[in-house]
Amino acid sequence: MSIALPPGRFSGLLLKVNAFLLIALILVAGFIGLVAYKQGWFVHQSPIHFVTLNALGINKGMPVKLHGFTVGSVSDLQLAPGGVDVRLSIGSEYLMRIPQDSHAKHAREAGVIGASVIDIIPGKAERALAEGAQISFEPARGISEIIDDFRRQAIPAFTEVKQAMSQVGRSGEDITEILANLRHEVDRLPATHRAVRKLVEEASQATSDLGKQAAATLQAVERVAGTVEHAVPVLSEKLASGIQSIDAAATQLKKTGEEAQLTLRNARPLLDHGETAAREAGDVLTAAKRIWPLSDSFKESSDGMLPIDSFEAQGKGRAR
Repeated sequence: MSIALPPGRFSGLLLKVNAFLLIALILVAGFIGLVAYKQGWFVHQSPIHFVTLNALGINKGMPVKLHGFTVGSVSDLQLAPGGVDVRLSIGSEYLMRIPQDSHAKHAREAGVIGASVIDIIPGKAERALAEGAQISFEPARGISEIIDDFRRQAIPAFTEVKQAMSQVGRSGEDITEILANLRHEVDRLPATHRAVRKLVEEASQATSDLGKQAAATLQAVERVAGTVEHAVPVLSEKLASGIQSIDAAATQLKKTGEEAQLTLRNARPLLDHGETAAREAGDVLTAAKRIWPLSDSFKESSDGMLPIDSFEAQGKGRAR
């Protein structure tokens, strides 16, 4: 006997179930893809590894950082003859930034209590680290090692304090007296502080006064410089004008001297010719005086001069 279902009640149920399953499948695939992307499944990884004697604190999936930036993760741990072989998966784009002489270090993000990471300490080599290369490893220090290190650093300080206390004990002085003197010196510190502060204020006031005087001197120098700056162009123009006038006069004088020299040079032949002509004329005249027909015509006539006595005689006769 079969039960008849009401028609139209479950007609779209199969379609709805299929749609729900499809949506769920898409969500699961998206979640898986997101996890894969976060894990770097879609990024090309380059493997490198290191060998450590003790892998305590190192686990699979631990982040690998360079300069505090995550560049990969721990992909696998395997036993090796020398200890534990730890394999790292580094992004290929970051591998070119790791020098060949770099080394790994087990560290924590916030000192002692932070999350454990593998820190890549870059070296100074020019070549980049090759894919699959092995690097050195520096393990993290434990609490016992940190305490031992602190003890090694603190023991010398404690030794010095012990020696100082023993010296004080050997000196025979009372500790209470030493502490009293120290307290007295501490009590004098406020007065010393006030004196130093007063000295600083006085020095500040002196510096301020000196600054004001320097400012006034600077202003006076600026005024003098401004006056000189205004006077220098006028004086320069006058001096330039005088120099130009002197230069023009010197040029004219030079030109006049050259013209006079040229005139004297041109007149020199005339003077020479005149002198020669005068000399020749004198020779001709002298020769003409010596010729007999003309010799009498060129006799020198002496001027008649009366004797002094004749003037005296005439004066006497007129007086009579």
